[in-house]
Amino acid sequence: MTTRTRIAPSPTGFAHVGTAYAALFNFAFARHEDGQFILRLEDTDVKRHVPGAEEALYEGLSWLGLSWDEGPDRGGPHAPYRQSERLKLYQEKAQKLTKSGLAYEQEGAVFFKCQRRDVGWDDLVRGEITFPQDSEQLKDFVILKSDGYPTYNFAVVVDDIEMEISHVIRAEEHISNTPRQLLLYEAFERNPPQFAHIPALRNPQRAKLSKRRDPVDLRFYRDEGYLPEALVNFLCLLGWSHPEEKEIFSLEEFVKVFELSRVRKAGPVFDMQKLLWINGEYIRQLSVDELSSKLEAQSLKLRDIDDTYLNAIIPLVQERIKTLKEFDELAGFFFEEPVLDKGLFGNEAIMYLDAALKVIRESEWQLENLQKSMLVAIKDNNFKTGDFFMSVRVALTGSRITPPIVESIIILGKEKTQKRIQAALELLK
Repeated sequence: MTTRTRIAPSPTGFAHVGTAYAALFNFAFARHEDGQFILRLEDTDVKRHVPGAEEALYEGLSWLGLSWDEGPDRGGPHAPYRQSERLKLYQEKAQKLTKSGLAYEQEGAVFFKCQRRDVGWDDLVRGEITFPQDSEQLKDFVILKSDGYPTYNFAVVVDDIEMEISHVIRAEEHISNTPRQLLLYEAFERNPPQFAHIPALRNPQRAKLSKRRDPVDLRFYRDEGYLPEALVNFLCLLGWSHPEEKEIFSLEEFVKVFELSRVRKAGPVFDMQKLLWINGEYIRQLSVDELSSKLEAQSLKLRDIDDTYLNAIIPLVQERIKTLKEFDELAGFFFEEPVLDKGLFGNEAIMYLDAALKVIRESEWQLENLQKSMLVAIKDNNFKTGDFFMSVRVALTGSRITPPIVESIIILGKEKTQKRIQAALELLK
């Protein structure tokens, strides 16, 4: 039997990082088994449908590199199943159960008759799970509403049967839905898929991630300058451990070594500091040309910058930034005139800047010579080295935190450097 997994989000807003997390595990399991990964849109709740939500989902999954297999009668790169296009099928299946005496109509809706007995299964993550016969989950329940639309538990079973889903890998919140779904499989005389309920993502306070208080929109991570490869790597480590205890690895490696037996039961904490560290590691692995390309895609103002100029700046900051967005924060002075704050200068800044301006005017424009000339000026005038360079740094960049300042001066050029130091002196005098 071909391994087939699926992700079945509702298009009710943005692409949620929790959806990406579940999609990643389904994708990896299917690809590891040389199977298929299906995308299905549970879009029957018309009132909650949000325009553009489908596109956001496609864009988010594609950005992360999680490609899905197409539906049977569709073409093109985005070919999901849509529940809204399958209403007749659900209605026919409900009628079949009614005719066989396994369901009944009441006030226009169709109810499934639950058998009052213990229902359990062997979960691939959590082991044996059993719901006793007196559970709320084992009372009669609606499968088709009076408006002709299916309920979640009914539609998901019909879909998983029709799509020949072999493994259902989903969040632990769906554990309580499973007993009803197992009884529906039995009513349709079909073997159920194997279930694996993965732990829900939690914030540092160990509460379930919430769109009201936590950054869960995939667009947030893209806009903040996280690399998709780094975010995928981070998500892999949430609730799962690499057999070699690696922390940095590719999606391809994840697929190769992925096993459900290594998924933990406890809810993993979405640690933003860990994500920042991983993202920084990925940034440092990039070549200058690769990072340049990603920076230009991230920032509109960098797209018109000469590549040679940009590529000269990148080595100064690549070891210091953890996101692409931090490049603008750390290196923005190379592209725009800084806004100077008098409060950032020390008491003797004028004396230091006068000396620096003299060195800039008289030195040969080469890194080693410029460094040597500045150190000579510091020694001859009995300056404090740190204070001298900090004054120059603030004058040229508007900040006390920058890339190496002498290397930055060389890239800025003699004319621009003199102009900025002069402007700082005028401000201070």
